[in-house]
This record gives sequence, C-alpha cells and structure tokens, in this order.
Amino acid sequence: MDKRILVAFLNLSENVCQFLRFGRPWIRLFFVVLLISCTRDALPDEELPDLPIATGAKINGGSILQVWVLSFGGNIRTDIAERTNANWVALCPLAGLERNNSGGIRPFNFPVSEETYKLKTAIEKTIASGVENIMVKPLTSFYLVKGDRFWGDFYLETEEDWLDMERAFSEYIMGFASLSVEFPQFRMLSIGNELREFATRRPQFFRNLISGLREAYPDLMLTYSANWDEYEQITFWEDLDYIGVNSYFPLVDTKTPTVAEISNAFEPVKRQIEGVSRQSGRPVLFTEYGFRSIDHTVRRPWEHGEILTGVRVNLQAQANAYSAFYDTFWDEPWVKGGFFWEWFTESDLDNPYYQSDSNGWYINGKPAEQVVRKQYSQEAD
Repeated sequence: MDKRILVAFLNLSENVCQFLRFGRPWIRLFFVVLLISCTRDALPDEELPDLPIATGAKINGGSILQVWVLSFGGNIRTDIAERTNANWVALCPLAGLERNNSGGIRPFNFPVSEETYKLKTAIEKTIASGVENIMVKPLTSFYLVKGDRFWGDFYLETEEDWLDMERAFSEYIMGFASLSVEFPQFRMLSIGNELREFATRRPQFFRNLISGLREAYPDLMLTYSANWDEYEQITFWEDLDYIGVNSYFPLVDTKTPTVAEISNAFEPVKRQIEGVSRQSGRPVLFTEYGFRSIDHTVRRPWEHGEILTGVRVNLQAQANAYSAFYDTFWDEPWVKGGFFWEWFTESDLDNPYYQSDSNGWYINGKPAEQVVRKQYSQEAD
C-alpha cells in the first residue's frame, strides 16, 4: 500500500473510532462495513507468477499403443503422419513387473535388454514412416506384483518392497532411455504414466530418477504423464521440462454434446491447469487427449466399458469433443501441444476392435480423423 494512503487511512480510522463510540447502532454498523471494504480494496492484488511460454513448434502428436506389434512385423500400418499430419508420435510400450520365486520384484520380461530391443525395432519402423520426433511413454502393469488392475491404484506396504520395485522400475526406464543415444529422433521420455499412488507417495524416487536421466542423457526432454485427477498433486513438475496431463476429465452428461457445450465445460478445467503451469513455471503438454466414439463420450470416460462395433456408436460426439478440445487449449501460449489417443497400427479387418464404426478411442477412418488432420495442417502452414 502507498505510504500516503496508509497514513490517511489511519487518521480516518482514529476519527471514525471516536464517532463509533457514541453513534447510533445502525450508523456504527454502516461504518464498520465501509472500513472493511476500504481496507480490502486498498490492499494490492496478489501477484501471480508469470505463465511460462512454450517455445518452438507445437507438438502435433498421436499415440500408438501397439508398439510390440510394430516390433514383430506382420500386417501393420505406419501411416499416422500421412493421414493426420502429425509431427510427433508417442510410442507406448506396455511394460510389466512381477514377483520372482523368492518374493522379490523384477521386470516381467527379463532381461530388460529384450524389451529394449523390441522398442528399438518399433522406433526404426516409426522413423521409416516419416515421423522425425518420438516420445517414448511406457505404460506399467503391476498386476503380477499386487493384483492392482489400474496402475494408478498401485502401492506397497513395506519399505523393502518399495525399494525393490523402484529398482525394477528404474531398469525399464533407463533401458528405454538408452535408445535416445542411437536415435536422435527419440527426443522425449515420459518417466511414468498415471501412477497416482506411486508418484504421490514416493516423490523423492522420481526426483532421483529424473536427476539420473539428466546426467546420463542430457539431450532427452522429460515429462510425467499425470491422469486428470492427479496432476495437481504432483510435486516434482519443476524438475521436468513439461507438465504432462492425460485429459480424460468428466465434462458433460449429454448423449451428443455440441462443441460449444464441451468448450464451456472445459473452461474451469483450463483455469485449473493454467494455475498449476503458472505455479510450477512449466508449460503443459497433453501427453494424452482423446475421446471415444460413443454416446456420452465426455461424461465419465473411464466408465464406458468394452469397445465394440455397433453398440452406442456416436462418431459425431467424438468429432465434437476433439473440436472443442482444440478450441479451448491449442492456441494458449503455455500449451506445448499433445498426443491424441489413439492411432491403431494393425490392419486386421476381422477384428471389431479396429473398425471405423466401433465405439473405441481410435480415430482411424472416423470423422475425428479429419478434425485432427485439419488442426494439424493449420499448425504446419
């Protein structure tokens, strides 16, 4: 507060206090309310940290889950860049941990070098398809360790088990990261995906992992892929290059919500994410964003059940959700971009899971594919 204002206010307060001792009750109440209002208005607004600016080209990315299919060969398709104009691809290998015969925890496919070799093959095929920028985003199953079906719920009871598991987890991450030396196109690594309990209970482990990766692979950009309900709880964003958010927020309970309805529902979400970005000083990268082609697609996305053909299929709802997502976030200077979920690589015409009239996440052959291509084409101009 300006010093002159403060002195004038104190003098006024002293005179008013004398009046309040003898004035009528309703007059005293009026002046009390007036003083509180004046005091609040005279105080300076809270100074907020500046929003970080995401420099460089926007990441127009797509996600591939069938990484091991790419590594084995067979009837595959590698047309994501051609069809969507994506300039980045997130390869998402599923890596598992298990208990060995002595009760210890180890990588499911041991040694890790075998998994790393398969990922190497997938990277080579992705680069050959015309993609020059790759993020590796391992998905980790802990089911054979503790029976947790959703990796976000996984935690352990004893310090001994935590240390054993963290050692095995580090083996996977460091093994995958080593491929960035051979492939300069492998530019970014996600150090975990939706590991809510793990990441919030053991933040120092992740800080140590980040430090080790920085030392061994200084050119590799790092993020963590937080689910929509955990990104505000992560305490190590400042150690990473980007705040990673998997955008599966519950938004609108409508069978086929319009673009405007979804955009309006996204506004408070945007303010919350912006606040975390401002406080941590890191831009936001949507490590996953996507919508199923199903009725009520943005109601509670994790509750839609099995992916089928011809069951509650709603291609327009999916397309509308993609349009609203871009309208809300893509032009914000603190948003680096993101990776849509997902693009399938198998050309299995007999499997309903991969059909363009299924109610799944894939955008191949659906109206949402054209929405993505249009957006990514604008960024390329």
